[in-house]
Amino acid sequence: MRRRLITICIMTMSFIGLTSPPVWAQDPDGLKDINAVYVIVEEVPEAAKTIGLTTEALQTGVELRLLLAGMSVTTLEDGHKLPGRPHIYVRVTLTKGAEVASIQVDLEQDAVLDRNAEHALSVMTWDMDYLLANPTAQRILDDVKDGVDKFMNAWLSANPKK
Repeated sequence: MRRRLITICIMTMSFIGLTSPPVWAQDPDGLKDINAVYVIVEEVPEAAKTIGLTTEALQTGVELRLLLAGMSVTTLEDGHKLPGRPHIYVRVTLTKGAEVASIQVDLEQDAVLDRNAEHALSVMTWDMDYLLANPTAQRILDDVKDGVDKFMNAWLSANPKK
């Protein structure tokens, strides 16, 4: 029964993943004047170790991709001193047997609410999500890099070189 339920879940998730493009929210104004970010990669679940995926590989891959695209990357400590504390947040979740993976790449930053000028901490202002059936470590790393590339494209469009 459990095996059948897992198969149904994988098939449903595969169908959703194959029939719909990745979803992302972009606020070009929210990306203006960001000159540096820090990176937070959530600790990968135990199932990630069965496919050879590590938090360190994700962290290194994201930071390297940002640097190669021209974004300054700071430490967590220095990042908290940046105006708005912009940071890239990466979360990879997997089912217990690593049959399905969900990937989230976000830009989060502090914001001020229009309606009452209240400060809001760590508001997601850009987002890219992926859903994978039968994931491999390399496929997850590639999709995270793709998410970072899409963020950098949005960032570059909001911050054209003068």
